[in-house]
Amino acid sequence: MTSGEYLKQLEKYLRKLPQSDYEDAMEYFTFKKSNCRNCHKCIRYCPVKSIRFSGNQANVISDECILCGECYVVCPQNAKQIADETEIVSVLLGSGAPVYASVAPSFTAYFNGIGIASIRAGLKQLGFADAEETAIGATFVKREYERISREGVQSVVITSCCPTVNTLIEKYYPEIPECLAPVMTPMQAHCTDIKRRHSDAKTVFIGPCLSKKDEAARVGVDAALTFEEIAAMFAKKG
Repeated sequence: MTSGEYLKQLEKYLRKLPQSDYEDAMEYFTFKKSNCRNCHKCIRYCPVKSIRFSGNQANVISDECILCGECYVVCPQNAKQIADETEIVSVLLGSGAPVYASVAPSFTAYFNGIGIASIRAGLKQLGFADAEETAIGATFVKREYERISREGVQSVVITSCCPTVNTLIEKYYPEIPECLAPVMTPMQAHCTDIKRRHSDAKTVFIGPCLSKKDEAARVGVDAALTFEEIAAMFAKKG
């Protein structure tokens, strides 16, 4: 079976998974009102200007937010809070179903000097059945992009690997959505592949991006953790 045929099978399987429209941005991202000091830095740095200031408080306009997380990064007051899914993952781990982790390759930047073997061992101590790098899914996706390029399917191709970019185009550039490659993200491809190999599996993505939480909710991935969240789970386990 060629990589393109396999990816098409993954896509066919993915369409059977429950999906929803874009979730409310505030489901994943909130402000700590007591911490906001009216510095307006988040407003200045928001790339789509989806933050308004009213009642001495910065507020995200959900319909306009692309969940890039820039305001979270630049906030000097720690007034931004990403939704914590560690309890959801704890429930999954205690459910009796095997839980597999898809770990973004950028873990090497966050967990300096630690390889995937150590990450896998730590996750197994938490109760995960196993852990794999999301790069497995990226391999499928890469081969599909090569096919699109080789066959000249699209004259202009914008990668669909980043959910924030996808949301940006869908919300702010509705005239060019056909330029987005009709290919799953590496997270989607990998977690779908895991569920094909293990029909009773639950999947948890672990990576750096806030927008992955929204994507996970829409494409059948059971949970998405940031590196900060999984580090907190490691620390709690001891």
